[in-house]
Amino acid sequence: MSFFTQMNKYILLFSVILNGVLLMLVTGIVPFFLYLSIIINLILLWYSGICLLRVNNLESDMVVLLQKNEDFLDELEDIHSLEMYYGDEYLQNLIGKSRDLVNDFIDVQEEYFDVQVTELEDDEEETPTQEE
Repeated sequence: MSFFTQMNKYILLFSVILNGVLLMLVTGIVPFFLYLSIIINLILLWYSGICLLRVNNLESDMVVLLQKNEDFLDELEDIHSLEMYYGDEYLQNLIGKSRDLVNDFIDVQEEYFDVQVTELEDDEEETPTQEE
């Protein structure tokens, strides 16, 4: 923080305290408590606004992470569908783990952000059938 920003905070704090003391000396204790209540309510309102901004940022970050993971899963499924890698056990396991991770993201998103998202379902194992 710059010097002037820090100095403005100290001056504002000093002004609030001095005004409270002067109000108490001139009018009595009841208006002082009203003044104190207003100051505390303003501080709590400011803090709740900051908390709401943080939650909103967290939600948007979760959406971005979910989208990136879904894109990765799509690319992985595209690679798995290539003839050269079709049926590779390691890729199939990686696709399953990716799907589980996407579903975990969806669960967290539904739990904390009141969002209804459909979970990814496991595809049926596609095994080629051989006719005898």
